[in-house]
Amino acid sequence: MRTINYTEKNMVEAYSAVLSNLSIPCKIEIMERLLKSLKNEPKETALPIDGFMSEKSAEQIIAELRESRSFGKTRIIEPF
Repeated sequence: MRTINYTEKNMVEAYSAVLSNLSIPCKIEIMERLLKSLKNEPKETALPIDGFMSEKSAEQIIAELRESRSFGKTRIIEPF
């Protein structure tokens, strides 16, 4: 199970404040819909912290990074 980030935490707080003023039947309806949406959602794949998904393999990404290195080839120093 992943933890929620700062933005999601603020959203939960905002929704909680709005929901606190609703009637019990309305809250039950919302809970039922949330449960239904959870059942229909595909399970999340576990990613490392700060990870990202890519269609490319690790070797392809490494090769692209190495090819993009210029090491001063494009650096132009203009005189004063």
